[in-house]
Amino acid sequence: GKGDDVPFRSVASRLIKGLTKAAKESFILDVLRPPTFEVLGKKLREAKNNGEPYHIVHFDGHGDYLEQIPEMQFLKVKDGTHGYLAFENPKSDENALFVDGPSLGSLLVETGVPVLLLNACRSALSEGKSEPEKEIENPHDLIRAIGSFAQEVMDTGVSGVVAMRYSVFVLTAAQFVADMYIWLAQGNSLGHSVSLSRKQLSENPHRSGSMIEWRLRDWFVPVVFEAAPIKIFPTPDKDISLKINIEAGETASGRESLDPNLPKEPDTGFFGRDETLLALDRAFDNHKIVLLHAYAGSGKTTAAAEFARWYSLTGGIEGPVLFTKFEQHKTLPRVLDQLEMWFGEMLEENGINWLASSDEQRRDIALQILSQVPVLWIWDNVEPIAGFPIGSQSAWTEDEQLELVDFLRDVRNTEAKFLLTSRRDESGWLGENLPRRIKVPPMPMYERIQLAQAIVEKHDQGVNILSIFPLFEYSKGNPLTLMVLIGQVLKQKITSSEQMDAFLNALRSGEAQIHDDETEGREKSLGASLKYGFDNAFNENELKQLAMLHFFQGFVDVSALLIMSIPENEFSLPEMKGLSRDDGIKLLDKATEIGLLTALGGGYYSIHPAMPWFLNSLFMKYYKDRKAEVTRTFVETIGIMGEIYHFQYEEGNRDVISILMLQEPNLLYTCQLARKNGWWNCVISTMQGLHKLYQHTGRRTEWARLVEEIIPDFIDLSTNEPIQGRESEYGVVMVYRVRLANDSHQFEETEKLQKIIVAWMRKKAARSFEKSKEELDDGDRNFIRSLAVSLENLGAYQIKLGMQESVESLEEAANLDKLIGDRQHEGITSYNLGASYLLISEICDIDEAEKWFMRSLELKEKNDYLGQSKCYSRLGDVAYDRFEESRDSSQPKEKQLKYLNDSLDNCLKSLALLPEDVSDDLAIIHNQLGIIYAEVGETNKSLRHYLDTIKYCEKTGNLMLAAKTRINVAILLVNNQRFTDALDYTIAALRNFETFGDRAASEIQQAKELIEEIKQMCDEQQKQ
Repeated sequence: GKGDDVPFRSVASRLIKGLTKAAKESFILDVLRPPTFEVLGKKLREAKNNGEPYHIVHFDGHGDYLEQIPEMQFLKVKDGTHGYLAFENPKSDENALFVDGPSLGSLLVETGVPVLLLNACRSALSEGKSEPEKEIENPHDLIRAIGSFAQEVMDTGVSGVVAMRYSVFVLTAAQFVADMYIWLAQGNSLGHSVSLSRKQLSENPHRSGSMIEWRLRDWFVPVVFEAAPIKIFPTPDKDISLKINIEAGETASGRESLDPNLPKEPDTGFFGRDETLLALDRAFDNHKIVLLHAYAGSGKTTAAAEFARWYSLTGGIEGPVLFTKFEQHKTLPRVLDQLEMWFGEMLEENGINWLASSDEQRRDIALQILSQVPVLWIWDNVEPIAGFPIGSQSAWTEDEQLELVDFLRDVRNTEAKFLLTSRRDESGWLGENLPRRIKVPPMPMYERIQLAQAIVEKHDQGVNILSIFPLFEYSKGNPLTLMVLIGQVLKQKITSSEQMDAFLNALRSGEAQIHDDETEGREKSLGASLKYGFDNAFNENELKQLAMLHFFQGFVDVSALLIMSIPENEFSLPEMKGLSRDDGIKLLDKATEIGLLTALGGGYYSIHPAMPWFLNSLFMKYYKDRKAEVTRTFVETIGIMGEIYHFQYEEGNRDVISILMLQEPNLLYTCQLARKNGWWNCVISTMQGLHKLYQHTGRRTEWARLVEEIIPDFIDLSTNEPIQGRESEYGVVMVYRVRLANDSHQFEETEKLQKIIVAWMRKKAARSFEKSKEELDDGDRNFIRSLAVSLENLGAYQIKLGMQESVESLEEAANLDKLIGDRQHEGITSYNLGASYLLISEICDIDEAEKWFMRSLELKEKNDYLGQSKCYSRLGDVAYDRFEESRDSSQPKEKQLKYLNDSLDNCLKSLALLPEDVSDDLAIIHNQLGIIYAEVGETNKSLRHYLDTIKYCEKTGNLMLAAKTRINVAILLVNNQRFTDALDYTIAALRNFETFGDRAASEIQQAKELIEEIKQMCDEQQKQ
């Protein structure tokens, strides 16, 4: 029914939640959600024609009493005042179509629906006239004369109607209907179920809403009209005693078809936003793409997630809900890979090999899927795609941005619906006409009260909501403002009206000092609230310390403040002097209490995204004349932390990756500031932290862009020499440059550049070698360690070229490791020595390889799971090579099987130790497992591991391994007579190889030859 002027989802969604939890085994609740009477008729007729007519039509909306309206096509009664149900009618200016009892009743009789349930006010009320009625012999005539909608429906032949005698309180209706359905589910008749539900209302008269709890005697409001006892459901075999309690603010839960990445409901619960959810619901009636935009902190992502749960639960979308975030660079092909996760099995059943398809083919497949399956796909925080704030450089190229927009244009012709969220209306990137735009408005008063109740309850303080009522008006419906205000009131224990008046007067007087740009969502009330909180919660020096939060990009580690306080630190801040860890946590906890931060535990905090503008004003108050000095303090601090993360990772602490993920925005911003100001040592220290993060998570593209940007800052590309004055950073940047060449499979160039690095490091370490072992200081050890690392890297690159010289390079590195007692790096060097003896044909020695891999494993730290995993992976290779040797030498089958089982055992150990986010290593181990299972004829297991390999490779951009794995898949499929599928994968492998040009000439030729062979097999198969 029509419901745009009452709390949306008032009864239905809470009822649905209760029923799907408590009574879903008793009957199926099918929510049609028809916005118009015409759609209702269509749905009911379809159900009857399919042999599955509905038992109940439940109307949740408005009822009213009106005089005759001639232009309303469904009105059949000639004169008088009669009851009508209000359905939506987009064709009218009022968006209303008033349907009378005979019209609705006739439809229900036609479609075989025996029961009508009306959640509409006064749907059973008899409204008298101003003049006395004439005596009428037929009581039905009397009822018609005074307008009983329910009886008019009954007169058409409907067996039973449940209606409301008077205007009904929302919670009363929800509780009554929920109870009634439960009694029906237990096999009770309609009349008996209504009687039992009315009894529940009578025995439990308390109705909680907004600020007041009422004690209402409203049990008599629901009434039932029943021509004869009606039992909708049979009596169940087992006794079901179900009870549903309806609470204000409760919302519907989701289905299994919801993306697990969909944000969860907030800790305080989701309240209100009825107007936003209704606007989204109606927008999707006529639009396929909708953009929900609001300033940071307005709850747009939470609202989008709540809408998705409700929309899915109530049948607004029949397919799954997908959720994709755009905080990190993600091109259209990688976005579309999410479809393979949901529909992979269906695609296989239809002979479509997603992982053998090109990006263009996947786009076409995606559009075909979305044309057949109604999907709701949320694209969250899309503002970075075009660069945010405006003027910022985007991580997406113009072509990548255009590719996303073109795809959105095309999906308008599919069954899918896309909900985008952004901090702005995206008119620049998406254009003026592509999405239907909806702005999140201020919270209405009722929702502010609900949110306030939840906040107070969370703080476990028995505050009377009436006492803080003035805050609801002052907040102007800004949830963050309300949260900040309530936090301050609770902290200061403001209870009396006099205290509240003084508090608000102080806020209003503070507004004059706030110079916010309201067009950017910076309301004076929020600024004044924060200013008041700061002025009253902190002393002058604490405010100076907190002003440094201005620099932090959404995340703060208390350790950063401690680094700024260290006297020995050249760039320490006097304002931080003497700050201990406990002091820092107490300071940040107080900032949490007023809503500035959110505590994450362990000294970690997140900064609310709407806060930076206020922090900037605080910063300018205290540091305007020292801006360069304190900026250097921040940059040096984050640089030190980047180095710390780097060394922790090098020492085997992989847990540091979770912190690096949080610190990434700070590191990127610091790197930008350092380059801008020419603080080159800080550029490198921040890059060191980012390198470990991107290396671990396989984010090759983003890392490559960063490195390509800074290379000209440090290296004269015409001579490969360092730029004057930047020699100290030259070696690290050269290492980055070499690894980029290696990732591009430019192996000759890689070795050439690495030899330059070795020569550079050898020159720097020359004086250290003039000292005895006992005379070496920390500086000497660092020089020697750098040389050892450069030699180990050279050896690793030489392995890829099949050069025997790798052993010489690695043995020298191992000797240097022992000289300075660096067991961690000696383990890495030993690993590569094992790889030399395993992979270089001229010196291949499996026993020697195994010895070095075992030595590497011994040297690993206990918590270095990734390092241990790599060793087990190589030991799996060793066992597999022994298997192949035993097979070639015709050793007994038992011996062969033992080696193969050894290989499998080591690979499974490796997989068990791997963290979930190391995509490169996961790709390697899944490929090994695919090879092993293929050997023993476990085709399905082998194929599954191969496909996992390809997915991980595409995620990280490792196209070479992806191509080789696709060849493995093709061979596996050929052996199983699946020639057409094998051809698809071989062609896909060729596409991958061709991206490397001449560097993959032999692989390209082999792929072409395999394609021709498979084509011949296909022809022969067709002839048969």
